[in-house]
Amino acid sequence: MRYLSVLLVFSLMLNVSCKNDAGSGKEEATAAAAADVDSSGIPQEQGEVARPAPQEGVHQSYDIEGKQWTLSKYTFEDRPERPVEDNPIFLNIQGSELTGNGGCNDIRGQIVLGEDGAVNISGIASTKKLCRGLMTQEKRIIQLLEGAETYKVNLVFLELTGPEGQLTFRNDL
Repeated sequence: MRYLSVLLVFSLMLNVSCKNDAGSGKEEATAAAAADVDSSGIPQEQGEVARPAPQEGVHQSYDIEGKQWTLSKYTFEDRPERPVEDNPIFLNIQGSELTGNGGCNDIRGQIVLGEDGAVNISGIASTKKLCRGLMTQEKRIIQLLEGAETYKVNLVFLELTGPEGQLTFRNDL
């Protein structure tokens, strides 16, 4: 009987000590998981480098790059316009290269994004297809792209503005 009670006490002590170790393991795992979350609150994958949180008013090029931006509206010479819905007008920006479609023709050019919101788009070339009802719009879009001087970007919208008007693109994530 005495042997049984000693065995019972020993097993209880072992059980309690294992629970304490398991609890501290949870705390360590929680601390490690918290360390894998960047300043935006988004968990980071193992080995992934966290980007610094963007500062208010500073334009980050990675907010624009690698996304497809579809034109939702534009203003040309103070007249608001909606793009013709048949063929979406879109841009892709990767580094200093701009590619996309002007509604009829594929386009390509160079883009330089400044951290102060300045933009310079140049050297736009396009394929030479003719599309009835779209050529005037496409010429205006290219003219507005080449004349763009500033940009604003957030998670969903990209606005390019110049003296002749404004282009508003949407990123549907």
